[in-house]
Amino acid sequence: MYEMKIRVRYSEVDRTGKVNLHQLLEYLQDCVTFHSISVGLGIRGDEKENRAWYLIAWDICIHRYPQMAEYLTITTEPYKMRGFYGYRRFQILDEQGEVIVEADSNWIFMNTEHMIPVKIPKELAERYITAPVKDQTVRVKRKLPSEGEWTERESMTVTKLFLDSNGHVNNTYYALWAEEVLPENEKIKEIKIDYRQSAFLGDTISISTVKEKDGWRVRFLNQDEKLIALVSCISAFEPEPAAQ
Repeated sequence: MYEMKIRVRYSEVDRTGKVNLHQLLEYLQDCVTFHSISVGLGIRGDEKENRAWYLIAWDICIHRYPQMAEYLTITTEPYKMRGFYGYRRFQILDEQGEVIVEADSNWIFMNTEHMIPVKIPKELAERYITAPVKDQTVRVKRKLPSEGEWTERESMTVTKLFLDSNGHVNNTYYALWAEEVLPENEKIKEIKIDYRQSAFLGDTISISTVKEKDGWRVRFLNQDEKLIALVSCISAFEPEPAAQ
């Protein structure tokens, strides 16, 4: 298990003094990136062999949102690698050691020159999973349903601001854009994200929503009407109070 310790900064909280959904995903992204560096891979993966991990699904459960100046520990543990796919868990713990966020994720190992999946080498898997993991239960779903009576909310053009080191839209922005189109004061207790393909500089993304019994689904299409990503947001029963 790899862990990263941080303190919540003023620049990371919203107007209520709490970390928002998008920032939580950035914490998890930073943790997995530092873990990859610690096992000898760069931020783009295994650049010498033109191979890298691509995130394809999240399932994140939020027990409470951290607030300004809290000390946090973010942990990640790869627990299964099979064929092209890797799975890893995350937790965010507060200063008392209470788990406030839990997440499961699904990744695919890709040849970045030809953009095709490649089998995960045994020696690479052993660099990540250094001891047997007792619980290898996969709790993340790869595919979310795309059907529904969608209502278009907004359309936007991908600018340089949204790109990461791979040259496509950073995965965390889909959570940010989902937050933006949901009703104000909607507090999310669970988010699932299904990434279908990458979006690039200059792409036009159409964002639509559909209301469900316990929350919302958000759909992202590009200018060719191709599905980029789906986000499922389960709402908290009661809105969280503002920070004092």
